Amino acid sequence: MDQGIQHCYAGTQRIRCNSTQEEIVHCGGSAAWQCLAPTLQILTEISLICDLLEDFQLFQQPDTFTWSLTADHAYSAASAYGAMFLGSSRMLGAKQIWRTAAPPRVCTFFWLTLHGSCWTGDRRFRHGLQASNLCIMCDQQPETMDHILIACCYSREVWHLWLHNMRLQLPLGDHGEPALHWWLRVRKLVPKPFRRGFDSLVFLIGWMLWKERNARTFRFVATPAPQLVSAMQQEASLWALAGNKHLQNILSRLRASVV
Repeated sequence: MDQGIQHCYAGTQRIRCNSTQEEIVHCGGSAAWQCLAPTLQILTEISLICDLLEDFQLFQQPDTFTWSLTADHAYSAASAYGAMFLGSSRMLGAKQIWRTAAPPRVCTFFWLTLHGSCWTGDRRFRHGLQASNLCIMCDQQPETMDHILIACCYSREVWHLWLHNMRLQLPLGDHGEPALHWWLRVRKLVPKPFRRGFDSLVFLIGWMLWKERNARTFRFVATPAPQLVSAMQQEASLWALAGNKHLQNILSRLRASVV
């Protein structure tokens, strides 16, 4: 190995830093950049490069750069940003959240719920912002987002009224099951023509339950479950009038049950 390095160093020549592969090979199989000192590491790397270029077939055409992340091998900013996510995995429910027909602030609310970024009573308690972590609506369990959306006895009463009025026999969340996991599981049990409307309805109910929690926490105003369901129905009608056809489709089941 030492003899090979000495031979490699003996054959090094000063060439331009923008030299092509053909010019490097024609220099005797090795080259040393003018700006680098002839250390053992550099000479070893030069020898390795010479071994790699030994079987190269060179052509008269100039060297070109290609981008392997696009079909036409041309660079694009979109493909470069996409390369930043190579090897990453999608969070469960992330795609469905942004596909749900709901106002942007409601989708953002559920996105924050997915990441555990909502300031619930349990989170405020951990940060020393309040004296207790119990749910403001039931005063029985720690106030987490999963508890507020599907586990609280008040929330379950609201869900029961909705599902009963729409004649949907769907199971409520099991103890400890995340709310978004429950939604993704239960939506598969809904008939396909009403599935996207059910997604919008879940977002509407969850959003209104969160607003009810905020009203009790900051304004000390509590609304009984039947009255909250009536307010939700009015809000759902506004969403339908605004162009949410999927929600309007599932609300037809509610009107049919009333008739």
